[in-house]
Amino acid sequence: MNLATARRQRHLTGLLPGLVLLLIASFNAFAADDVAAPRTFEATYRLEIDGWPDADISHSLKRQGGAWVSEMRASVAVANGWERGRFTLGDDGVTSSEYAGGYSLLGIGEDYHMGQSELAAWPDRQAALFELSRQADQVSCWHPQVAPCTLTYTNYKGETKSFHYRRLETTTLDLPAGNFPAVTISLWRGEHPGRDLRLTFSPEVPGLLLAADYFKDSERTSHLSLKRLRFNDLAKAN
Repeated sequence: MNLATARRQRHLTGLLPGLVLLLIASFNAFAADDVAAPRTFEATYRLEIDGWPDADISHSLKRQGGAWVSEMRASVAVANGWERGRFTLGDDGVTSSEYAGGYSLLGIGEDYHMGQSELAAWPDRQAALFELSRQADQVSCWHPQVAPCTLTYTNYKGETKSFHYRRLETTTLDLPAGNFPAVTISLWRGEHPGRDLRLTFSPEVPGLLLAADYFKDSERTSHLSLKRLRFNDLAKAN
């Protein structure tokens, strides 16, 4: 393996299991009052990353008995990544019961799996993304004179990670998939204040991303937007 390929593999090892930094959010759960009820859906996002060909990401939310299953899959050039989280909903938010994910680059890759015991303290990234999306328009840490909220989640290796976040603007987005009310959340690590991930959700569709942008030193290096959306409220996972 040459040096360029090795560098690209190290990049993708972080990139694809995290599905291009879109799944890094979890937070101390809010009460579940006045939030939209979840709906099953199948969505496709268009992803643009500097230095890579554009790619599609598929995202589905399905019922599985009394639980919900959120799954994302991405493919970029000769690499691909996926992850799936199973969780239940209660008065205190989400409870993760299972996580699986993996990546592959030029035939080399790794798979990951966690059960309920590994996820007892903090939810996995798929459950975390869902919970953040349904609470995004209610969080109070939006004013710059107020301390940011703290995000904590379990990553694909079972490690506990934390981020800061703030709620930004509330607006409406007109996308190829439709017109949606939208609220944007800005997330960053304390040790990397120049790196900013902005996730835009619709308060009406928990778990769904409308857009995502990643900034490094105020320069946007990747952009994601909702391309297609289909609801299937009768669908169930096997």
